[in-house]
Amino acid sequence: MNISRGRLYSLLLLLSAGGYLWLLVSNDSSKIFGWNGCLFRLLFHIPCPSCGTTRAVRAVFQGEWLQSLYYNPLGILLVVLMVVVPVWIVIDLLKGSSSFLHAYRLIEKKLQRWPYAIIGILAILINWIWNLVKYT
Repeated sequence: MNISRGRLYSLLLLLSAGGYLWLLVSNDSSKIFGWNGCLFRLLFHIPCPSCGTTRAVRAVFQGEWLQSLYYNPLGILLVVLMVVVPVWIVIDLLKGSSSFLHAYRLIEKKLQRWPYAIIGILAILINWIWNLVKYT
């Protein structure tokens, strides 16, 4: 997909802000919304591949790295993205450069190749099996 710099940066900054907002309100989501935040689990009564990610992110921010890995290994990757992506985009915007856009396009191109896609799909499936064993 050939997305423009402005659209990509706006979308990712919005998603990052949404992620931080979710971290602020998710502790009380079961009280406020009457559910634990996972629509997949609510509908199908089994954990999704990303179940536990919010707790994993919280654990990283509290310095509990091993606990984070237990909750969901994707949490550490998400923390890195939540910290690096907005900072990189803001630096790009201040400098008038597009280094993040170039990196994004390079990574996107690599992930479209079948060996990388297979590795990514297998990693998500293994993570899902881990969640199914752990949470059911």
